[in-house]
Amino acid sequence: MTQGTIPTFASAVRLHQSGRLDEAYSAYQALLDDPETFADIASNLSALTMKLGRTDEAEVYARQALERAPNHANAWNHLGIVLRAKRLWAEADKAFGKAIQHDPAHTQAAANRAEIQVMLGDLSGAVASYVEALRINPRNAAALTGIIHRKQQLADWNGLDALIARMSAEISRGNPDIDPFMLLFCCADPAEIYKACVNAGRARDALADTTWNPGRLHARPPGTGRCRIGYVSANFTDHAVGSLICQLIESHDRANFEIFCYCHTTEKSGARHDRIKRAADHFIEIDRLDDHDAARRIHDDGIDILVDLMGYTKGQRLMIFSQRPAPVQVTWLGFAGSVGGRAADYIIADQVVIPPGAERHYSEKPVRLPVCYQVNDSDRKLSQAPMRRADFGIPDDTMLFCNFNQTAKITPPALDLWAAIMREVPNSVIWLWALYPEATKALRGHFADRGIGDDRLHFGASLPDAEHLSRYALCDLFLDSFPYCGHATASNALFGGAPLLTLPGATFASRVSASLLTALGMTELIALSPADYVAKAVALARAPERRRALKAALAASRQTSPLFDGRRFTCDIERAYAIMIDRHRRGEAPSTIDLA
Repeated sequence: MTQGTIPTFASAVRLHQSGRLDEAYSAYQALLDDPETFADIASNLSALTMKLGRTDEAEVYARQALERAPNHANAWNHLGIVLRAKRLWAEADKAFGKAIQHDPAHTQAAANRAEIQVMLGDLSGAVASYVEALRINPRNAAALTGIIHRKQQLADWNGLDALIARMSAEISRGNPDIDPFMLLFCCADPAEIYKACVNAGRARDALADTTWNPGRLHARPPGTGRCRIGYVSANFTDHAVGSLICQLIESHDRANFEIFCYCHTTEKSGARHDRIKRAADHFIEIDRLDDHDAARRIHDDGIDILVDLMGYTKGQRLMIFSQRPAPVQVTWLGFAGSVGGRAADYIIADQVVIPPGAERHYSEKPVRLPVCYQVNDSDRKLSQAPMRRADFGIPDDTMLFCNFNQTAKITPPALDLWAAIMREVPNSVIWLWALYPEATKALRGHFADRGIGDDRLHFGASLPDAEHLSRYALCDLFLDSFPYCGHATASNALFGGAPLLTLPGATFASRVSASLLTALGMTELIALSPADYVAKAVALARAPERRRALKAALAASRQTSPLFDGRRFTCDIERAYAIMIDRHRRGEAPSTIDLA
């Protein structure tokens, strides 16, 4: 449109669809006085302002649309999206249900409702909703990845291979809406994971450019005083990332580093949230800021190195990073892979998770830390209360295998190997964790199909942190999952005293346990093949003295291993930060950093 031209509804929609959101917003505003199109315009404004992160404004527009047109399916769907963002699950479920009631072919509302059913604990209902959304629109990427992941959470493997093949085809076609995080649970090919990350990253960068013309903030040189580090996360809470990072925030050298935590969680409480908030020099809530305002705030704070702790995990705000608010940007810890596009210059890694030769699967330059990429908190506490197997209904005279990863990480090939091991070790049981009763029932059936009776299966409930760590000492051997192995769960198991056997593949997500074991000097617990995995597990089951030695070594490692020394880790990553910023000041492009 030329200056002074009165916009039409169609022209405003074209601006919206092309990603020129600021211009579309102005065009919609100019049309709000038209009673014929008010409901459509207000509904679209709800979607647009939600895309910009202006949740309260989005709710106002959705409700205004429904006041004029109570049967407006899109407005109900957009209201549901707002209510979901505000964690009002039951109200969001009702809104999505209204959208489907008024338009049974509303594929997005069906997929959105499925996510709410997940939050309400109804995974079977969620799968049914995803199936319906996919029936309406077979190219609905959210429904496709959603049904795959929820079926994995339920250990419902019927038809899963065909769905995964469809997802792979969408990635090959360049579909940017395939969620890379969901891919980690089922994909062993690092090239395919990287392709999904690049698809998403390019689309995100393009949207930033069309929404905020230009999409990048004005570049500025790093400061000359203390290096300002900004950590961005929705997980400064009692989350795995929050539990790992507490001691790092506390231990940073304040003579050389000033620490900013940009928090975009809606949960404002919890022991770890409070601990991180106390430790940071500046703790800034950005959950009420849209992506552009959040990026502007970070830019104006003069951050030298901005660290993404989310990647493609739930709640990510990578659009902030696409605007380049800091001269150096890093991705680390939350997501086991690249974020694609221009969001990050570096990815924190080590020699195991990104070995030499694997750099081609990352947009970022690897920074290989000397011990392990994963930070740990050496101040974690074990329960002081005595803990016995009998407390959990597990006999003392059995070989106790365990795996407390979420059910979605348990794949048919992994369970095949576990069952093969248990058939070779008749006096053995396995202790698993299953959040959903349907998953427990399904796993019992899968083991029965492989000749392992129900009496050899035990399912653990969630426990407070100290008790959960302590129960690992009751276990003889943790059998790791693949292709998505244990991450925080694996370091918890090792810290708690359970030897862990892993089978790494080619992806970052499959190699974290191997990195942890390498840091502990226990490389004999890294299997070289599926047959070796079975052989090592059976050999350990028949060697109680070796298991006792491993347990003793793990107990000592809590005080002696650099893996569990959060303060040492802080010194290592600070060395990496110093190299990054020095290179930038010299005008050098990012390049791989290998710390000895």
